[in-house]
Amino acid sequence: MIGEEEAQFLGVNIKSLKWKILLINVIMVAVATAFVGVISFVGLIVPHLLRIINGSDNRFLIRNSALLGGILLCVADLISRMVLRPAELPIGIVTSVVGVPIFILLLQRKNYFF
Repeated sequence: MIGEEEAQFLGVNIKSLKWKILLINVIMVAVATAFVGVISFVGLIVPHLLRIINGSDNRFLIRNSALLGGILLCVADLISRMVLRPAELPIGIVTSVVGVPIFILLLQRKNYFF
């Protein structure tokens, strides 16, 4: 909360801490996706998409994340049912087609250094 420079002055190994936090986050997302399925990917996509659109005002994010998440899943379900008409395309494929470009955009816009 007080910044990397102050934390380093207090004796915190910043580089090691960042890698530990990254590893814990990756494991948490992997476990959530394994239990719930790829639809949980929407829970990761929507807040980041809203941050790109309007910034990180939590009053806006919390309310509209639920709205946009529901809309995104309904549209993804509609697309997955209509693309291969007699059969159904897995909804996880449709959500991944939306989510992967957003995460690539996020990685290109911000400098993630560890």
